[in-house]
Amino acid sequence: MKAFENELPKNSFLRIHKSYIVNLKKVDRYDSKCVEIEKMKLPLSRTRKTQLSQALDVIVN
Repeated sequence: MKAFENELPKNSFLRIHKSYIVNLKKVDRYDSKCVEIEKMKLPLSRTRKTQLSQALDVIVN
């Protein structure tokens, strides 16, 4: 998973959990425990929540 993560563009994709990497442009919403993409809920690691918030701020602005 780590090698795959390194191949993806850093500004478009983020690893949100040990088993999940998401396209930041596809995130519909998120909270402290999960990320929602097209009605699918994926777990969000506690340690990645801040990174997700910052990455989404960059994309929105």
